[in-house]
Amino acid sequence: MKSKLAVMVALACASSQVVAVEPQSIQTSSGFDITPLLTTGLKHDDNVASTSANEIDSWIMTVVPSVKAVLDDGVSKTELTAAVANGTYFDSSADNFTDTFVGGLFDTQLSEQGKFNAKADFVWGHEDRGTGITEGLSNGQDEPTRFNNQTVSGYYEYGAKAAPARVRFGAKYFNKEYMNQREVTQFRDYDSVLGGVNFYYDTLSGVSAVLESSVEDTGYDFVDPTAPRDSKDTNVKVGAEWQISALTSGEAKIGYQKKNFDDSAREDFSGVAWTVNANWSPLTYSVFNIGTGRKAKDPLQGGDYIKETTYVAGWSHNWSETVQTNLSYNRMEEDYVGVARKDENDSYTASIKYAFRRFVDVSLFTTVTDKTSSVQGIEFDRNITGISFDFSL
Repeated sequence: MKSKLAVMVALACASSQVVAVEPQSIQTSSGFDITPLLTTGLKHDDNVASTSANEIDSWIMTVVPSVKAVLDDGVSKTELTAAVANGTYFDSSADNFTDTFVGGLFDTQLSEQGKFNAKADFVWGHEDRGTGITEGLSNGQDEPTRFNNQTVSGYYEYGAKAAPARVRFGAKYFNKEYMNQREVTQFRDYDSVLGGVNFYYDTLSGVSAVLESSVEDTGYDFVDPTAPRDSKDTNVKVGAEWQISALTSGEAKIGYQKKNFDDSAREDFSGVAWTVNANWSPLTYSVFNIGTGRKAKDPLQGGDYIKETTYVAGWSHNWSETVQTNLSYNRMEEDYVGVARKDENDSYTASIKYAFRRFVDVSLFTTVTDKTSSVQGIEFDRNITGISFDFSL
């Protein structure tokens, strides 16, 4: 299920689709182009806490102001982004939230062969009651779960643009800390360090052969009483990325993942992992996309790890210069190892957007979620319907 925080970050970025606000930037003497945006809306949620019984429903007002500053001289690019997402529940004030996002990016061409990219994101966010770490526990929680996380990443890429072969050395640091519900969250604060090397070989047909490899060390701040969760995750994938024409683009990679826990009491994972995303545009104003993925990940609740398989399908169509529709389907299958639990989550989304003016978009949307589980109390149905407005200068 897409979180409000993910929506907030998406809104902080200008859309490139035809039917979208066309924001005007404020040009400053320092060279930065500053672009403010505002998204606000009203929606109805018929299961605020994602419960299997005694559902709470409420109307919700959301307000998401954001601003982006960009400095681009053709060789180096600097981006600074900030956004705040506020939600007010009319019939469930305990679920009110205010999330904050601050991020920065620096990208530069060091030489004809060398490129450097660095990025940092800081998030002060929340998980709705009954989702994430409080899944199935919402009846015992009186407020959303709050957290903050920090991500710092970067890479150095060697290889001239005209040369077919490139190599990229990357690294990432991630930290997550929960701020409340400590009786539930205290054993899920963690940080991770990832290092990787990717090789690319470009063909004349718009396809790049890819070899990806990475190792990630994850350490938890407090020892889980069932057994320590510290682990090392190794991934190797081979495949292709393509941008053959305006009609089709995407990636397809398959490989091997091995997850080793420091403590022998937990079961290790080794197996196939994959990532597939494909976009097909038979017409300039219509795009279909499909995707699937498979990986092992740490659980927010019990168990050693989760074997997660995802499927995505969507269709976006511009009926005119002012009207666009979007349909999407998401499915997530989670097979827990270490506890007897299997979950399936299906989500359907439909929306229609109308470009009322160059600086105003109006959207109507609905999302239907159906989750089933082999564990009682985890399953739920949730329907969200609403209207939103995007404003720019």
